Amino acid sequence: MKAQFKKTEFYYPRVSYFKADSSLKEIYLDSIKNYGELIKTTEQIACAGKAPLLKFSTDSTEFNLIVYKECTNRMDIVDYHLSNVISIQKDSIIINDEIEMRFDSLQPILRNHILNPNQEFNYSKSVDKALIFYYQDSLVSAKKIKYQLIKITKAFNELNRQNGDSLPLKIKLSEHPYIRILNLPPPDEEVK
Repeated sequence: MKAQFKKTEFYYPRVSYFKADSSLKEIYLDSIKNYGELIKTTEQIACAGKAPLLKFSTDSTEFNLIVYKECTNRMDIVDYHLSNVISIQKDSIIINDEIEMRFDSLQPILRNHILNPNQEFNYSKSVDKALIFYYQDSLVSAKKIKYQLIKITKAFNELNRQNGDSLPLKIKLSEHPYIRILNLPPPDEEVK
């Protein structure tokens, strides 16, 4: 007789977001081909007034991630303070217009971003304001997205475990890559 194995389940941003919430609409990451399809699906869910719940798993773990996505048809205007956001795109983590790190340096960046123990200007002002923008090119496979999301959630789980399981993990899917804001050179002095 084969023993039944129960997978460990994780819920993001927090488990309390899942209690009796009928506004959640599930998306199984394994049923999606690529990032473009994921964006289109989450857009449809957001425009229907629901919240996209991204589900993915490994052999031993089930992940349930409510992702943030606005409905572009509604023209909602949301202003995210730059220091409260880090962007993950391709294999990079962008902290602000000047700092870009490799994806494999996720653990310390996530710690600084969510907890900001040294109150650094480039990281979030509070635990509840910390947000990750996630972007990939539209043809990036669901397999690569799943790989990165598992890396993000595992790094977060370790951080959360060390801090009493009270931290939220907030991820917003972005349909556009990070756009750097370049500092313009000072205007030339007026000609006398």
